[in-house]
Amino acid sequence: MKKLLSLFLCAALLLASVSAFAGSDASIDFQDRLQLRGTLPDGYKCTILSQSDLTMECAVISDNPAAPRLNIFISFNESYASAQRLGDLDAETLEWIKSGFSEENTVTFDMFETASGVSLLLVRETGEDQDFLDFYTVCQGHEIELTLVAGDEAPGLALTEEQITNCMELMRSLDILPVQG
Repeated sequence: MKKLLSLFLCAALLLASVSAFAGSDASIDFQDRLQLRGTLPDGYKCTILSQSDLTMECAVISDNPAAPRLNIFISFNESYASAQRLGDLDAETLEWIKSGFSEENTVTFDMFETASGVSLLLVRETGEDQDFLDFYTVCQGHEIELTLVAGDEAPGLALTEEQITNCMELMRSLDILPVQG
């Protein structure tokens, strides 16, 4: 799970253009069960917004309020306690998860694996004005959702194609490992 933090913090790398990847390493621990670790782009920081025994909410935010923001939510779900990764879920459960994303939005889904074999579900809004890009996975019974949205002072709610492309490239390079011990 040390790499789960990589998932969420590395996703922040994507938030900036590829040329802005010279940033600082950061990590967040979640209840000694998961650690997400990665390199934030220059000008980005990760802030824990709330944390309990079973959940954690974070935000990766730029100093520039118009830059994209990555919201991260981690929660333990007893239903997935035996699932080490997203690929351990049966087709019916995966369809149920997808239905939660498509209740209020028209979306497409893409399953892909990172270079290290981590399965991620990409949820992408259809249409011209995509205002979010969502990544979802399961690790050791924890649901991890990373949502890229426009910055608070962005000229509009829609993400640019460059922001989406950068984010997808970063997610594909992520590695997620369980905390040992």
